[in-house]
Amino acid sequence: MKKLILPLLLLLGISMLLAVESAPSDVVGYFKKNIGDGAFQAIALPFAYTDLSVGAVMGDQFGENDAVQDINTGSSTNYFSGFGWFGGLEFMQYGAGYFVNRASGNLATDYYLLGKVDPQALTVTIAGTGAYTGFGLNEAAPVTLTDALFGTNETDGDNIQEIDTGASTAYFDGFGWFGGLESFAPTYAYFYSTAATAPGFTWNYTPTRGSIVQPMLPSRNSK
Repeated sequence: MKKLILPLLLLLGISMLLAVESAPSDVVGYFKKNIGDGAFQAIALPFAYTDLSVGAVMGDQFGENDAVQDINTGSSTNYFSGFGWFGGLEFMQYGAGYFVNRASGNLATDYYLLGKVDPQALTVTIAGTGAYTGFGLNEAAPVTLTDALFGTNETDGDNIQEIDTGASTAYFDGFGWFGGLESFAPTYAYFYSTAATAPGFTWNYTPTRGSIVQPMLPSRNSK
């Protein structure tokens, strides 16, 4: 892991120096996360990448047989020392939710999500009739949950839950979203569960603030 982290931190240092004269979209940031032995952790991509292959995004900072799995499709890939990532999941995408699994016997470790601070538009297919859809925003700063965020697609009884923490909110017709979950955090993934009789919908999300002028971003470690 050290072989990867040192070049990344060097890249961040260079990016900080260049950020003064560069356009906001050239700013590079990172989030540091921690995962325990045998643990599962839900993530989403907070940055933009020129290469969305699992190897390019996640690097070689994991251990033998650690895995990344698409929450919605079940497609996964495992890490093998000296070889890299191998499996059905080859490319990651904006808006999707993923499980990172630390294989049993691999000690707790820090890992980093690093990329270009340039929020990307995304499209998520929300399943209907009570199904759960994993998703996350391609944002490097928190986004407040408002009644307008999902357009007019919400149905009375829909629910959103932050997968790692369990914080949730429910939608009530004529009232809006109500609960402990008030915003979406960078790197975190969520479940959107529709009401039992609700149809699914296609959610198109377009960032409104553009790139964020912050060379380095604070980490928010998952439990």
